[in-house]
Formats: sequence, structure tokens, C-alpha cells
Amino acid sequence: MFMNYALFMKKIFFSLLLSLAAIAAHATVLTTENREVNLIDSAQFMEDPSGVLRIDDVRNMDDRFASWTRGGTELNFGFTDSAYWIRVPLQRAANAPKDWLLVTKNAKLYELDFYLSDAPAILTGSSRAFATRPYFDRFFVLPLDVQPQPQFAYLRVTSRYALTVPLAVWQPDAYRQEQQQFQSLQFIYYGGLIVLAMYGLVIFLALRDQRFLTYCAYIVTIWLGMFASNGYGRQLVWPDALDFDEVAQSVFFNLAAFFAVRFARNLLLRATDRSWLKWCLQWSEFIFLLTSLLALLAIAYPELLRPANQLLLINSVLMGLWVTVASVRAYLQKRPGIRFFLAGWFMLWLGVSVAALRAFGWLPSTGLTSYAVQISTTMEVLLMALALGDLLRLEHEAHRHTQAQALAANRAMLEMTQASEDKLKHAVQERTEQLEASLLLEKSLREQYVRFGSMISHEFRTPLSIIQSQASLMRKEHEHAIDQVTKRLGAISSASQRLTVMFDKWLQSDAMTQTLEALDPKQLELQPWLNAVIKTSTHLLLNHTVKLHLHPEVNTVLVDEYHLGVALTNLIDNAAKYSSTGTSITVGTRLKAGYVGIAVTDLGPGIPQDVQEKVFAEFFRLSPESGVRGVGLGLSIVQRIAHAHGGHVALSSTAGHGSTFCIWLPTPQTEEPL
Repeated sequence: MFMNYALFMKKIFFSLLLSLAAIAAHATVLTTENREVNLIDSAQFMEDPSGVLRIDDVRNMDDRFASWTRGGTELNFGFTDSAYWIRVPLQRAANAPKDWLLVTKNAKLYELDFYLSDAPAILTGSSRAFATRPYFDRFFVLPLDVQPQPQFAYLRVTSRYALTVPLAVWQPDAYRQEQQQFQSLQFIYYGGLIVLAMYGLVIFLALRDQRFLTYCAYIVTIWLGMFASNGYGRQLVWPDALDFDEVAQSVFFNLAAFFAVRFARNLLLRATDRSWLKWCLQWSEFIFLLTSLLALLAIAYPELLRPANQLLLINSVLMGLWVTVASVRAYLQKRPGIRFFLAGWFMLWLGVSVAALRAFGWLPSTGLTSYAVQISTTMEVLLMALALGDLLRLEHEAHRHTQAQALAANRAMLEMTQASEDKLKHAVQERTEQLEASLLLEKSLREQYVRFGSMISHEFRTPLSIIQSQASLMRKEHEHAIDQVTKRLGAISSASQRLTVMFDKWLQSDAMTQTLEALDPKQLELQPWLNAVIKTSTHLLLNHTVKLHLHPEVNTVLVDEYHLGVALTNLIDNAAKYSSTGTSITVGTRLKAGYVGIAVTDLGPGIPQDVQEKVFAEFFRLSPESGVRGVGLGLSIVQRIAHAHGGHVALSSTAGHGSTFCIWLPTPQTEEPL
């Protein structure tokens, strides 16, 4: 009996040795030099079709785990109802840190269960509360306590989309830096889409052309789809809406595809077209609407989501083929505006096809194939905007030619009937004047659009050039092993901040129209309030000193504190921007009959007399080429706030001797200055 027991213990001992040796042979050894390690080469997986296996069962099924041999940089199981278990052998060098992060960059993992040695299990995923995630991140970031001895980390994953599992181990600081850089690019992408959507909406409101409205709807829905797909929606907007988040990506992408087909059909096919292409595109639109409804119904019937996603991908590839054929046919027919659309659509179709092949498991999953749709839409939406602009230009030229012909015809008829038909002469002359007035109005609108476009082109070109040049320098420095990433990212961040400030100023001007209708005036003590405003404006006054001169009889004023703060901050910002470094800026109060004044005086170049009235117009700037940031909205906002309070803004300036802007606000009773 003792011999049998000894033999049994010997077998157990050798089994443990063999298991440890197997882990050590395949374990990924983390060192201090590692910032990120992709685990696909060491990861092993096991399919669980029933989804009932538990961690204790799985740890005893070594023979059922297989290595990944399908290529790519991410595990990609395609559309599947099965749960998959993944195990990764890990260990660290003795001098390496023990705290690491296991990152899975897929926001649509329905269930993600994580087990590491004796540590508590982490049960998270898109089907569970956002609070189950160890870190506030759009992806699933899991803490790792890596030991010098080999150990297995286990994950159980499921998905109602294509099951893709990117696995990488990061040092915490390295991951934070990578996410800051990546999210900067992401929000530049989303900001660009917002600008293009506003472009389409503005043109639609001006011309009432339905194509621009459809283009705007496409941009908005693709924005929402990408926002949900990348995990930002769940992280930032609807963290507790689990069911909606699960279907949001599919719903918005189906709607985006519907608007894309509608836009393409309106652009490429004539209303009288009865070809098979029109029939195919109409059916494609119908299927996209139906699929978006199925995805929405998946909130109540979850089994509908996977077929809805599969139908979306299949219909997208077929739709891309029909639209490409229609684009080529329209291009051969020399239809206007098609060249840009054809190029953009081909890029979108290529991105969608890559995404479909990856989702069905027919193409390896990599960082490039995972973001194929987002990369393709970056250029596609811009080329679509160029296509619409080109079409608008050609239609405008045709319209102008038609108007010229109409005017010539009117003049000829006037000459023929002038002698005998006084009444008709009067009618024709009146009609001619109406046409000329329309032309003048159109010219005025065009000049406004040109001025606005020139301002956008000038102000956006410099920061975008900085971003491009700094990215190019980073690439070259990386090739020569020169590490100046922090310096380059600082320049890129500064340029991005400049774009953000200009866009916020534009939004502030638009929002001011509504908020000024609901002023909330209250008695305000000016002396402490002015001190507080100057203190909060120190970031604008880094290169200037501020002098505060208060009138002894000015104490309180009845105003809306928020709006007055916006106006004063704009004046201080202008004074700082247009004054030389080291000069002083004076903020003071004044008094005249019936009014209290708040004045800001600078020692800048001053404003010529002939343009002093124009400086309060929207988008007006004295010298856009001067390099001073701005969009020409600050003084117009100040004037609107003063008028809303029943006051006005006075400007006193001489070229070369600085400027004084004073906001005059009415007082309840008349006060005489000393």
C-alpha cells in the first residue's frame, strides 16, 4: 500500500513539473524595455459551444486549448454563438515592474470574464454595468499582477457582433500616453465630421437643395455610429443604457448606409431613370431601413442583432458595387461633380469590403482592418463635400448664364414695345428691376459666403499645417531614432487647441442669440467682480500687466453677470492679443448721466477712423494676415450683450496710439460725474 501511494505522489509531482515546464516554455516574459506586448503568439483558445464551462473546468482541459494559426495581430472568430476561452501564459523578469495592464481594444465584447491565479475574478463586458470595469476606459482594461514565476491568465469572451479579441499587455504609463495620442486623432476625426455636417446643413438652409440635407444626415449618422462603435457613447453619453448601447452601432450604421444610398441615387440617377440600377439602389435603401428596425427591435429580442449585423455587411458590399457601377456610368456620361464622388465612394466601398471580410473571419484581423471603415470615411466624406461643391459651382454658372439670357430677352422686348405699349413697358421695367435686385442680393450673399470661407480657410490652414509638419517631423525623427515626441505632441496640441478656441468662439456667437433672450439681471458689486474677472483671465494676460482704475461713485450695476463676464473677457482678450508684449492694459469704471461704464484700454496699434464702425460686424478682422488668432466674432458679441442690457459700446482710438472700448450700461437713476 505504501508503494502504491509513493507511486501516485510521484506521478502527481512529475505532472506538476511538466505543467510548469509547458507554461515556462510558452510564457511571455515581460521586461523593463517592454512598453506594449502583443499576446497573439502565446495565446491559446478553446471553443465552448454550450457556454456552460466554468473556470475550474477549463483549468483541467489543457489538451483542448489550441494556438492561434490564422494570421493577423488579433484573435478573430467571426460571427459565432459560442463562448471562447483564451489563456495566456505570463511571467516577468526579476527587475521588471509587477503592475501591468491587459488591454482588449474591442468595445463590443458582450461578456468578458477574467481570471488570474488567486486574484478575484473580474466579470465585465458590454452586457454588464459600466462600473464593473476596473478602469474608466472605452475599452476593457484589466489589472495584471505579474509574478517572476510562470502563470496563466484566463479570459472567457462572447459577442453579438463579430468576435474579435485584441490582446496586449501594456505598462500603465505607456498605455496612457498611447491613448492620449490616439484620442487626439479620434477627436480631430469627429470634429472634422461635425464641420462637414454643418457645411451641408448651412448650404441646405441657403439653397433648400435636398441633396445637402441628405449629405448632412449621412455625416451625422456615421458620426454616431463611429462614436458608439469606438466605445465613446457608452463611456461618455449613455453609460447605463446597456441595451441601447448594444444595438446603437448597428442602428446608426444602417441609417448612415441608407442616407449614403439615397444621396448617391439623387446625385447619380435622373428622376426619369428606369434602369435596373435604380431598382437595385431602391431595394438596398429599403433593406437598410429594415435592418435598422431589426437592430432596434433587438433591444427586446436579442437574437435579431446578429442576423441584422450580417445583413448590414452583406447589403453594404452589394450596395457599394451598385453605386460604383452607377458612378462609372455617370462619369462616362460626363455628369457634373462625379469625379470626386467616384473616388470617395470607391474608398468607402473598399473599407466596407475589408470590414465585412474581417467580420466573417475571411480576412486576418489587424489594427488596419479593424479601423478600415473609419479610415475610409475620413477621405470619403471630404471627397463627397468636394463633389457637392463642384456640382454647386457648375449649377450656379448655368443659372447665371440663364439669368443673363433672360435679361437680354427682357431688354429686347422692352425696345420693341416701348413706343406703343407704355403699360407693358412699365411692367417689364419693374420685372427687370426685380431681377437686378435679386442679382444684387445674390452677389451680397456670395460676398458674405466668400468672406466667411476666406476666414475659415485662413484660420484653419495654419494650425492644420502645424499638425501636418509636426507629424512629418515625428515620422522622420522616429526613422532616425530621435525622441522628440513630447515636443512634437506639444506643438500638435497647441494647434489643436487653437482650432478648438476658434470653433468655441463660433459656437458661442450662435448660442448667444438664444441666451440673450432670457437675461437674468441682478445687482452686481463691480469692484470685487472686476478683481475676480481679472484673476480668472490670467491665462490671457501672461505677457501683460493690468491696472485697475475705479470711479469712486460707481459701486453697483443691474446686469446679467454671466453675459457681462463674456463681454469683458472678450475685450480683455482683444487687448492682450493686439498689444505688444510687456505693455499694460487698463480696466476701469466710468460714470456719465444715466450710464455706468466699464472700459478696457490697451497700448496696441489702434484702429483707423474709417473702419471703426466695421469692427463690430461679424467675421470682420482688421488684418487677417497678421497672424493674430481669432474669427472676427468677439466685438460683435460684446455689442450684442450691451444692446441686450439697453446699453451700447463706445470706441475711442487713434491709429498708433492704442484703443479704448467702453461698455455703457444704464443705471436706475441719473448720476452726475464728478
